[in-house]
Amino acid sequence: MIARPDAPGRRRPWLQSIAALVVAALIGWGCLIGAIEVLESLRTGVLNNRKGPDVLAAEQPVVYWALIGFYTAATLTAAGLALLLMAIAGRDLVGARDPGR
Repeated sequence: MIARPDAPGRRRPWLQSIAALVVAALIGWGCLIGAIEVLESLRTGVLNNRKGPDVLAAEQPVVYWALIGFYTAATLTAAGLALLLMAIAGRDLVGARDPGR
């Protein structure tokens, strides 16, 4: 089902776009924190688990590198989501000003 342009949910498209930008900023902030944690773990060779024992690269290299790979992939995926969300919100904001839309 396609929503009509004058439907209640589309009367303020800029508000939805601003909310999407805020969500993208929060995701981006989380990505920054995650990237800092991964870089710190690579620098020290210790993965601070916070919910259990720390993982040392020298004692458990397979577990350490598997977790670093997982955290890196998760951070990059979230960063991609944030960029996609920002692009969609930006397109909607620019398009919302178009009088022909």
